[in-house]
Amino acid sequence: MWFSRSGIAYVLVLAVLSSMTVSSVSGQASMTFSFSLDGTSFTSCSYWGVTFNANPGQRFIVQWSETAGVPTSLDLYIVTQTSLQEVWFCDAGPVELYSDSGAFGSVNWAAPSRGDYVVLLVNNNFNSVPGTLSITPINATVTATPIGYATARQPPICQANDCSHGKS
Repeated sequence: MWFSRSGIAYVLVLAVLSSMTVSSVSGQASMTFSFSLDGTSFTSCSYWGVTFNANPGQRFIVQWSETAGVPTSLDLYIVTQTSLQEVWFCDAGPVELYSDSGAFGSVNWAAPSRGDYVVLLVNNNFNSVPGTLSITPINATVTATPIGYATARQPPICQANDCSHGKS
């Protein structure tokens, strides 16, 4: 009798483990990265990003959270990789497909076309901010790679009535 009970328990454990393995095929585990963004200066702000490629309609959950003691709002942008090559200012960010601000947040985002994308976190505050960023593919298998830290320019100081930041 003891052998049959332990045999049944063994079969149940195998069934549970195999069902867990099958369920993970439809998605991919979350990829989590830590960052620490320097505070802004009068001439620049720091940003950090993670790049990944996607096909049209592939969905991702992007979550970010600062881990400092005092909540500090960061600017999050999802952009094409080519947008980083353009000139952009700290207060406006790059040409984005999605943007949000907050000490933490989550977005369910779908890629509009095939291409290379970047999730950027911009610190336009005077204090440094540590935190985490996670990307979870819903219906895709991708590799996300941190692109490191960089700085963007602060907008030029307004001269008389010209505060256009170079916009037409």
